[in-house]
Amino acid sequence: MVAESRPAGAEPQLTLQAAAQIRGLIIDRVLLPGEKIRQVELAERIGVSRSPLREALRTLESEGVVTYEINRGYVVARLDDEDLAQIHRMRSLLEDELLRTVKRPDAAVLNDLKDLNDKMMVAIDERNIAEVLRYNREFHFTIFDLSSLNQFRREVRRLWQMSEGYSAAWWWRQPEARKRINAEHKSIISALRRFDLDRLVEICAAHRTGGFEQPVSGVTRSAAR
Repeated sequence: MVAESRPAGAEPQLTLQAAAQIRGLIIDRVLLPGEKIRQVELAERIGVSRSPLREALRTLESEGVVTYEINRGYVVARLDDEDLAQIHRMRSLLEDELLRTVKRPDAAVLNDLKDLNDKMMVAIDERNIAEVLRYNREFHFTIFDLSSLNQFRREVRRLWQMSEGYSAAWWWRQPEARKRINAEHKSIISALRRFDLDRLVEICAAHRTGGFEQPVSGVTRSAAR
């Protein structure tokens, strides 16, 4: 009997899907910082074979989301306060440059941003942390995608993926988070509509270092954003 061939490109797609699912488990705190990843159990949980799972773990290792330890195998990366402070500082520098180089958005992009913020508010009300983070990420990267600085954007995405699980844990401690995020996102959209890039950078910097931040080693740590 001839074995059924897998469609071209199926394996890379499975790897991408597996990596996304593992990130989700880390963000949802199902997999905790420092925890050993048991590959057989994880493959069964997310419904993939060992081959795409191993490739997904290698991808996540290159992003800093997981690490490989001798005699233990893959573990969820453990970031201390100084690590998070440095990640936040790098994000601040790179994101400011992305924002300064965005092109003028059309009406469709502005409508997409409003829709993403509305969906995020619903997710906050439902206390669905995975959806909150998803819509928040899509909101900001819709803006970053307006810049032609692809390498900057790729590095910012990597930094988000490294630290998002920690951000999720901190966000829920902020009692005024919904009101503040909603107001600041609307201000960001307004600045984009006017194409006032100086104001855009200013608002996003305040958003990054405002009520969703916690001081860490002299540098503020990003929480909601």
